[in-house]
Amino acid sequence: MTQNVTNATPTIDKTINTKIDNFTKGDRINERLHEIVPGASHTYSKGEDQFPLKSPKIMVRAQGAYCWDADGNRYLDWAMGNRVIVLGHCYPAVNDAVKRQIDIGVNFTRPGILEYELAEYLVDLLPVAEMVKFGKNGSDVTSAAVKLSRAYTGRKYIACCADHPFFSINDWFIGTTPMNSGVPEEVSGLTLRFPYNDIAALERLFAQYPGQIAAVLLEPIKNDEPKDDYLQKLRDLSTREGTVLIFDEMISGVKFDIRGAHHMRGVYPDLACFGKAYANGYSFSLLAGKRDIMELGGLKHNKRRVFLLSQTHSSETVGLAACRATLEECLRVDISKHIWPMGKKLVDGFRDLARAEGVGDYARIIGFDCNPQIVCTHPDGRYWPELTTSFHEEMISWGVLMPWITITYSHGQAELDQTFEALQMAMRKISGAVATGRVRESFVGPPVKPVFRPFNACLQSRCGRIHADAVKMECCEGDCQK
Repeated sequence: MTQNVTNATPTIDKTINTKIDNFTKGDRINERLHEIVPGASHTYSKGEDQFPLKSPKIMVRAQGAYCWDADGNRYLDWAMGNRVIVLGHCYPAVNDAVKRQIDIGVNFTRPGILEYELAEYLVDLLPVAEMVKFGKNGSDVTSAAVKLSRAYTGRKYIACCADHPFFSINDWFIGTTPMNSGVPEEVSGLTLRFPYNDIAALERLFAQYPGQIAAVLLEPIKNDEPKDDYLQKLRDLSTREGTVLIFDEMISGVKFDIRGAHHMRGVYPDLACFGKAYANGYSFSLLAGKRDIMELGGLKHNKRRVFLLSQTHSSETVGLAACRATLEECLRVDISKHIWPMGKKLVDGFRDLARAEGVGDYARIIGFDCNPQIVCTHPDGRYWPELTTSFHEEMISWGVLMPWITITYSHGQAELDQTFEALQMAMRKISGAVATGRVRESFVGPPVKPVFRPFNACLQSRCGRIHADAVKMECCEGDCQK
């Protein structure tokens, strides 16, 4: 099949493959997994409540742009773990570097030479980095940045962006979500929220808490274009208020630019947090920033000491080797020149298909070409969980796993062709479901649910969020869905 994705509408002229409808083995393993692991997953975003019932529960291997489940079904993978792959699954240059390192040692009694070499490499690579500190996941380094900010400023409040969904598993952030059980109010009350692209709202927050805000934390760019020089105004406001500016580059790092989205826009924070794709799926995260702040976690000062990051596995060499190999390969292939054009083809093709199938009000693709996101909505733009479930059930049945999108070096034209075929099938399905008013009947099992909800399900038969005349219970609060 030939397909020119730059034309007005992608031409779809054949059926993809036999539909996937067998998840028997994965379902059986998943049932047992629930008995021995809370939620049957070690990452909430990978849990079964985030996917249609008819979807793979257990994955067994991956290669390039593809992955296979326990039942032997093959999927074109756009999710790439939890957005942690940038080159492709099992990318040889990265895996070879890791294998070489394993043979000479993975952890030592004193700092290893790779800790020094990678630190030198990153300080040279990243304009934001006067010093660096390694972690194993994003929460390590965002929470370390918060602690440093409080120590540096002597203040206790943290202001984080309310429009960005996740910053840490730790209490200072999770306490601000509906899933805050186990977090004292005294802790969650120390984290304030502000909207993106509204500098006046942040100024009001500073006025409400004068001289008390230690840090401003946000993703520099997510789905929306910074308006009216927003990032520079953030920089200027933080400087004026004596507050530490922290950019979370966990997702935007590499995708927008290997040095971070902030580098692309020429606005530099005091501290920056990287991870995910920085090691092509291996466990590694990075806190980088100004020396006078970072050194509070060191030995070369006479101020009160900050217990910054001290993890047995922060110096584990596998993640360090993977990071160095990943970044070197990204520079060699000029990864941005692949991600942005590939993303544009995907975004343009999606919108053309949605328009041709008459579902533009229901199936949308938002964000930037390098980091797009599919959302299924009501015509007024409100998120529609039932339509989302129906849409992705169909995508999965045609072998495309696309709950979120990470464009890698392994995604090419063949992958776009298969994706557009599956997208057309999914759009036709939801078109029929909407037209007949049978969206809820168009998929098997419950609809997907938000991760941050206070209860797993309603505690009464008539949900207070759905039925106005129902007695309101505690489960009616927050973003809980029936």
